[in-house]
Amino acid sequence: MTSLIYFECKKIFGNFKWLILVGIIIVKAVITYSSLNVSADFSIEIYKDYISQLSQMSQTEAELYVPKEAQRIESIVGAKVQMENDYSSGAVTLDEYKAYMKKYYEADSKSAAFAVIQTRYEQFFKLDRSERVWYYDLEWRAFGNMLSLDFCLLFALFIFCIPVYCREYSSGVHTLNMVSKNGRVKLHIAKLLVIIMSSLLFALLIYSVDFAVMGAKFGFENYDRPLRAMIDHGSAYDSMSILKFFVLQSLSKALWAVCAALSLSVISVIAKNIVISTVISAAFILIPVVTVPSGSKLNNYCIGVGLKGSKYHVNLLTPLANILIWLAITITVMLILYPIHKKSAVQNVQKK
Repeated sequence: MTSLIYFECKKIFGNFKWLILVGIIIVKAVITYSSLNVSADFSIEIYKDYISQLSQMSQTEAELYVPKEAQRIESIVGAKVQMENDYSSGAVTLDEYKAYMKKYYEADSKSAAFAVIQTRYEQFFKLDRSERVWYYDLEWRAFGNMLSLDFCLLFALFIFCIPVYCREYSSGVHTLNMVSKNGRVKLHIAKLLVIIMSSLLFALLIYSVDFAVMGAKFGFENYDRPLRAMIDHGSAYDSMSILKFFVLQSLSKALWAVCAALSLSVISVIAKNIVISTVISAAFILIPVVTVPSGSKLNNYCIGVGLKGSKYHVNLLTPLANILIWLAITITVMLILYPIHKKSAVQNVQKK
């Protein structure tokens, strides 16, 4: 069995084909580094300054400060028209008008960033008091937005998993498999093990690149903060730390990668052609991502949706159940194509 696994690994990774995987990982690192940027429609520096002030306050002080600051900004910005009219009529002096305009520009420059603070303030009242933590989180938000369907992972699965079965037909080895008494079962077990192990390896390597780039570019500060205290994440999330959520999400997607690899093996052994198998597999995985409604129960069984990840929960049981389903489908297909009884297998070969 060990020699068969070694042979299958050599078949897909040998002759320096592993350099393709290295190239995919390098491309993934470059894309992640260039895409992982903190951007916002407001002044990040002003936002960070507000967060710094609030993080040093008690919850009671923060709850009093936010509405007070909101009232201050609104009163200054809202008085502009009246102040301009008073200045035009001579009711206020030039020095008074200049002093007001200085306050106005300062308040107006802070209004966009403070609007985000207000959104968090309103969100915080839906959370437990222990989860109302003010901290700078835009870097983690950018990281979370980046972890969606990973095409680098899909390319690795297509390039390395599909040939595990397709090349049997191009070399004629499948006819030997059908009449082999004991080697047939062992060979298919070896193929399944290689597909499962390689797909897990691809997923863990590629998602590890995301975390490595995140750490190299921004560090892992605030990783232990409650996820529900992040902007735009709200109360739909489970009460867990930021890092735990992203790690579990990556593990969930790694299991979905195994489901994808098993489905590719079924398609490739039926299609018997690398190009056709790749096209069908891409359609099978990607079409449900854009066609299945977000609230549909079909999402529990759509591989592409699983690889995309869920924003509202992390579930490891669903991909594990799907792995068992796809293992059953794979074994059924193999039993049909490669009968257990040697006599029927020989007859099938002779017919061909």
